Amino acid sequence: MASVMLRGLDLLVLLAVALILVLVNTEAGHEYEVFLSFRGPDSREEFTDNLYHRLKDAGVQTFRDDEELRVGEEIGPELMRAIKQSKISIPIFSKGYASSKWCLKEVAEMVKHKDETKHMILPIFLDVTPNEVQHQTGSYTEAFARQEEKYNFKTVQEWRDALQKVVKLKGLELKKEANGRHGEFIKKVLARVLISLKKAYLDVNDILVGIDHHVEAIKMTLLEVDETGVQIVGIWGMGGIGKTTLAKVVYNQLLDQFESSCFLNDIRETSSQHKGLEYLQSKLVADILNCERDDFANTDEGTKQLKYRLRHKKAIILLDDVDRVDQLKALAGDLAWFGPGSRIIITTREKKVLDLFQVSDIYELTLLSADQAFELFCRHAFIKGLPTPDLYGLSWDIVRTTGRLPLALEVIGSSLSTSSGRKEIWQGTLKQLKKKPHMMVRDTLRISYDGLDHEQQEIFLDIACFFIGTDARIVKPMWDDRDFFPEVEIEILLLKSLIRITGDGKLWMHDQLRDLGREIVEQENYKEPWLRSRLWHSEVAMRVLERQPWEGKTKVEAISLEGYQFRLEDHCIEDDQFMHLTNLRILQLEKASLCGNFERLLPDLQWLSWRFCNSNPTPPTNLDLKNLIVLDLSRSMVSEDWAGWSLMKVARKLKVLDLKGCLQLRKTPDFSAFPALERLILRSCHNLASIDPSIEKLSALVSLDIRNCTNLKDLPRLGSMEALTELLVDGTSIRELHVLRDTDKLGNLETLSANNCKLLAQIPDSLKCLKKLKLLSLDNCQSLGALPDSIGQLTSLVELSLSGTQIRRLPDSIGNLTLLTVLKIDHSRMTCLPSTLANLENLQVLNASGCVDLEGEIPINIGSKSSMRILRLADTKISSLPTSIICLHQLKILDLGGCQRLEALPNLPSSLISLRLGGESIRIFPNLENLINLKELIFLGCRQLVEVPPGIWNLSKLEKLELSNTGITTLPEQVGTLPHLRELRIRKCLKLKCLLKLPPSSYELEISFCSSLTRLPNPSNLNNLFLLRMYKSSKITVIPGLRGLTSLKRLDTSLCPITRLDGLERLDFLSYLHIELSQMEKLPYLSKWRRLSGMNASYRRKLRPRPVA
Repeated sequence: MASVMLRGLDLLVLLAVALILVLVNTEAGHEYEVFLSFRGPDSREEFTDNLYHRLKDAGVQTFRDDEELRVGEEIGPELMRAIKQSKISIPIFSKGYASSKWCLKEVAEMVKHKDETKHMILPIFLDVTPNEVQHQTGSYTEAFARQEEKYNFKTVQEWRDALQKVVKLKGLELKKEANGRHGEFIKKVLARVLISLKKAYLDVNDILVGIDHHVEAIKMTLLEVDETGVQIVGIWGMGGIGKTTLAKVVYNQLLDQFESSCFLNDIRETSSQHKGLEYLQSKLVADILNCERDDFANTDEGTKQLKYRLRHKKAIILLDDVDRVDQLKALAGDLAWFGPGSRIIITTREKKVLDLFQVSDIYELTLLSADQAFELFCRHAFIKGLPTPDLYGLSWDIVRTTGRLPLALEVIGSSLSTSSGRKEIWQGTLKQLKKKPHMMVRDTLRISYDGLDHEQQEIFLDIACFFIGTDARIVKPMWDDRDFFPEVEIEILLLKSLIRITGDGKLWMHDQLRDLGREIVEQENYKEPWLRSRLWHSEVAMRVLERQPWEGKTKVEAISLEGYQFRLEDHCIEDDQFMHLTNLRILQLEKASLCGNFERLLPDLQWLSWRFCNSNPTPPTNLDLKNLIVLDLSRSMVSEDWAGWSLMKVARKLKVLDLKGCLQLRKTPDFSAFPALERLILRSCHNLASIDPSIEKLSALVSLDIRNCTNLKDLPRLGSMEALTELLVDGTSIRELHVLRDTDKLGNLETLSANNCKLLAQIPDSLKCLKKLKLLSLDNCQSLGALPDSIGQLTSLVELSLSGTQIRRLPDSIGNLTLLTVLKIDHSRMTCLPSTLANLENLQVLNASGCVDLEGEIPINIGSKSSMRILRLADTKISSLPTSIICLHQLKILDLGGCQRLEALPNLPSSLISLRLGGESIRIFPNLENLINLKELIFLGCRQLVEVPPGIWNLSKLEKLELSNTGITTLPEQVGTLPHLRELRIRKCLKLKCLLKLPPSSYELEISFCSSLTRLPNPSNLNNLFLLRMYKSSKITVIPGLRGLTSLKRLDTSLCPITRLDGLERLDFLSYLHIELSQMEKLPYLSKWRRLSGMNASYRRKLRPRPVA
C-alpha cells in the first residue's frame, strides 16, 4: 500500500510538502468551531452522535472526542490543539463523566484556555444536575474518591476547580430545557451554538493572512494621534483585494483614541441613489455628534453643516468604496471641517479619485504573495488549515487560477471545505475555474453560488438586489412565510462567507458578491428585463412599468423604485401598470402614490416599502394585502387619519410595521387588524403623543421600538404581550414606567432600554416580575434618583447600565443578581457601593469612572471565583484598594486615573493588560515585576512618583509607557531594554534630567514640556521609529544620531532651541516636519525631502539660510 501511495513522488518533494504543511499549520487559526467532550458509554449512541451529525449538517466544523480511541496518560498535542483552536467547547456531563480521567483532563484544559482567551464553554447536563457537578455529589462523589486513589491531590483539586468554574457558566440542562426529550434538546443546543458562532462573523473576518505589515504601514502614516493637524490616507486597490478589511482593522485598532467615529460603507452604491450623498452627509454628522440624523435638502446644506458642526470633534472616519471625487468633496471637502487630531481613511478602486483630491498618502494594496494566498485558501478549505497530500497539488492549482484575490480564495476555499475528502469535486472545481480567465472573479464566485440549495440561492439573490444594510430580523419573517428556514439558510450563507451580519444586526455582502447576484438575475434575460425575477435599478423598473411591451405575464417577483426621479413630486403609479405583475412579492416605492383599482393585481405581495409616502386623500382601492408580511412607511407623511389605513385592515399576516420618522403621526392607528404583528417600529416619530390602546391585543409582538418619540409622555398598557422580548423607550418624555404594572404579562421581556428619558424619576417595584430580563439600561435618566429594592429579584439580569443618573446608592439586593456580568454607573451621583456587590461572582465589568462623590471601599468579589475583567474607578474619591485585589486573576484593565485621594496601591494581579494610575496623593506604588502581561502603563499626575516603580524590566509585553506630570528625575536604563515597547510618551515631567537608554522597538517617541532635560541618548538604533516629537523641552539643543532614524516620517521639534539637525537630509521617508528656527545655525537642504507633504517653521531672528540645492 505504501509503495502505491509514494509512486511518482520523490523524497525531496515529500520533504517540501511536509515542510509547507508545517508552516501552514503554525498559523492555522481555528481548526474547529466546536469541541465535544463526553464519556462514550454514557451518551454516545443516544445523544452525542445525534448532536455531532446535526452540527455537521449545519456546516459547523466539530471535533468529536472519544476516550476509547486514546492511549497513554497525557492529552496528546492533537487533542490539545483541537481544544485551543475550537471556538466553543461542549462538555457533556453524564453520571459517569467524572470517572473518566480523560474527560476531567479535557475540562481542565478548556478552563485554562478560557482563562487565557475568549474561548467559550457551553456545558450540557444530561442525566445529572448542575448542582451535582458543582459540588461533586451523587455519582461524582464516588468517582472522585477513585480518582484520589490514583492521582495526587493537586491534580484532583485542579479537576474539581475546573468543574466548579464550568458549572457557573450558562449551560443547558436536559430536564429543564426539553423535559428529557433528546430531539428537542439537541435543537436547542444547535440553536445556541449557531447564535454564539455568529458573533465571530462581525465586521472583520477572524482568518487574516498577510495583513499585519499593511496595518503597521497604515498606522505609521496615521498614528500620530496627538498631532493637532487633520490627516488623511487613501487605500487603493482592485475590488475584493481586502481594502475594506485592512481599513477596518486599522480603524478598530485606533478607535479608542478618538472622541468620535464614523464608518460610511459602500459610498459608491449609496451615492448613486436619489439624495444618496445628502444621506451620507447627514449620517456623518449624526455619527460624529452622536445625535439623530436629519435630512439635508441638498449637498450644499450638508456641506454647511459639516463645516460648522464637526470642527471641535476629534474623530476617526472611514470612507469606504469611494469612486468619484465629488463624493469626497461632499464628505471631506476641507480638512478644516474636522477637529484637531482627526484621521480620515479612504478606500477606493480608482486612484485618480485620490489624485484629484490631492491625497498625499496613498497606500496601494497589492495581491497576496503566492505563499500567503496558499495559506489563506488552506485555512478556509481544510479543517486543520493544511491540505492532505492528494489535494496539495490541486490546492496550488486552484490558488493560481483564482489569481490570489483574497475574496475569491476565501469563498472558493469555504465552498470546498465540506468536500475535502472528495478529490473528484476538487478536480471538477478546478476544471470549471480554468474555463474562464482567473481574473473574472464573478465567475469564480458563481461556483459557490451554484453549490447552494434553491432556498439559499433565493435568499442570496434577495439580499444582493434589495436587502444589503437591512436588519436581518425584519427580513426573516418574509422568507419564513415562503416556507424557507431563514435561521439555518442565513447561517449557511455566513459560514460560506457569502454574507456577513454587522454588529448592529444588518445584512452585509461584499460588492463583488452583490454584483455577482445581480448579474445572475440579469442573465435570466439580458434583453427583456420583464422576464427577470428582480428589478432593483429604478430606471429599468420604471421602463418596465411604463412601456409594458410584453405579451402575457412576466416573471418579475420584486421591483424597487427607490431613488427614481419622478417629474412630479407626488407621482401616481396607475393600477394598469401592474396588470401583468401577478407574481410580485416585493415592491419598494419612494415618494410616489398608487392610484386606481388593484383588485386581483398583487395577490402575493409580501413586502411593501412605501417610504416618504404622501398622505394621498384618494388612496388605491381593493389593494390586496392579505399576504403582506412587512410594511415600511418610514419617513412618510401619514397621520392617524390617513385613508390608507383602511386598506391595511386585510393584512392579517403582517409581522413587521415600520413607521419610524413619520412626523405627521400624533396618534397611532388601530392595531387590532394586525394580530400577527411581531415588530412595531415607531422610532423618531417626534410628534407622537399617544399609542392606540389596541396595542395591548398584539399577543405576538416581540419588539416595540418607540425610541426618540420626544412628545410621548405615557406608555400604553401592554396587556397580553406575552411574546414581548424587547422594549425600547429611549429618549421619550415618560416620567414613570407604568407599563411595568403589567409585568405578569411581560414574563418574556429580555431587553428594557430607557436611556435619555430625562423626566423618568421612578422605577416601580413591580420590576421584580421580569424574571427573564437580561438587559436594563437607564443611561442619562437625569431625574432618576433611586432603584427599587426589588431589582435584586431580576435573577436573569446580565447587564445593568445606570450611567449619568442621579442615583446615589444601589440597593443591597443587587448582590442577588448572580448572573450580572456588566455594571455601569459611571458619571452618576453614586456615593458608595453596597457590600453585597462582592457576591457577584460573574461580574466582569464595573465602570464607576466619573463618580466624583464615590468614596469608601470598593466591594468586589475577591478570589478564585471572581470573573472581574475590567475595573474603572477614574476620577472618584476612593482612598484605597484592598490588598486582596491581587487575587483577581482575570482582571485585564484597571483604570485609577484622577483618583486624588488615593495614597497607596497594593500589588496587582499578573493578568493585567492595561494599568492607568493618577493622583497627586499616591505615595506608594506597586511592584511591577509580576505584571508580565501588561501592554499599557500610564502614570498621570502622580507628582510623588520620583522614580519608575521597581520591576519594570520584567514587562516584556509592554507596548505603551506614558509618564505625564510626574516627579521622576531619571528614566531607568531598563526601560530601554523592553523588547516590545512601541510608544514612549513623557510629558510635563519637569524634574526629568536624564534618559539613559531608549527602547529600540519604539515606533513613537514624545518628550514634551520636560524643562530640565538637557540631552537625549543617541537614538540611531531606533530603526522602526516613525514619530519623534520634542515639544517645548527648553534645554534640548541637539538630537544626536538623527541620520540613523531611517524610518522616521514625522519630526516635531517646535519650541525647542535646536541648533542643528545633522543628518536630516538622510531621512528619505520624512513627510512632516515642524521645527523651531530661532537657534538654528543653518538650514537644511529642503529639496532633499521629496515626500515632504507638511512643514511648519517658526523663527524670531534673521537667519542666513543655506541655498536650496
